[in-house]
Amino acid sequence: MENIKSRLMTLQKADAGQDSDPRLGARLRELRQARKLTLADLAASTGLSIGTLSQLERDLVSPTVRTLFTLGGALGVSPAWLIDPENSGDVDAPFVVRANKRQPFLNADGLKKDLISPVASKRLKGFYVVIEPGSGSGPAPYVHTGEEMGLVMSGVLELRIDDRVFILRVGDCFSFPSDHPHSFSNVGANQATVFWVNANI
Repeated sequence: MENIKSRLMTLQKADAGQDSDPRLGARLRELRQARKLTLADLAASTGLSIGTLSQLERDLVSPTVRTLFTLGGALGVSPAWLIDPENSGDVDAPFVVRANKRQPFLNADGLKKDLISPVASKRLKGFYVVIEPGSGSGPAPYVHTGEEMGLVMSGVLELRIDDRVFILRVGDCFSFPSDHPHSFSNVGANQATVFWVNANI
């Protein structure tokens, strides 16, 4: 905590920015965008206003220690990393995410997604997806930009792409352009787990 406070004091010393780090705002913005979060999304998860977040990303204001902890928790990194990635004490960042440091992404209606891709991953987003029997993305297909691929690690996954239906089991892989209407569900009797990757191309 004291280490973070001392670094924060350094950031706040100069209004002109000679002793401050103008990259803090850029790091915040890049990390938020890498997580596919809008300012509104981050505001909702942190309790900070959109205006405050926008000012932080443009380095118009300096964050408090409490704000750094709040932002770090929402974005899945340590407060020290936000200030100084090279000397944050997190020897894994930004290239490795340990199993106990996965960032919860979605947890609702029998579908859980953990973001497992490291901060350094700009175009690829990896998810560990857990789907309870009978649950899934919902009956309505959806589309978005990019491409995706996945590997079924356990259970039975029904994957629907356009007008085609695929039943996938352990070890089966899939890949498709994300702008094709798609949806999925667990049609087995047991929990299904999938390693799922979205590529922002």
